[in-house]
Amino acid sequence: MSMADDIFINMCRDIIDNGFSTEGMKVRPRWEDGTMAHTIKKFGVVNRYDLRK
Repeated sequence: MSMADDIFINMCRDIIDNGFSTEGMKVRPRWEDGTMAHTIKKFGVVNRYDLRK
């Protein structure tokens, strides 16, 4: 794996562990069966990648 892969994976883990969940809130997106499609998000995440590494 490249360094960019490691940064991306760590960002995803941080969002899952520390992000804001919309669960319990009314959301517009719905799955095919009609249930609400909640998300976990984190605003303002910026990553810099040096693809030479």
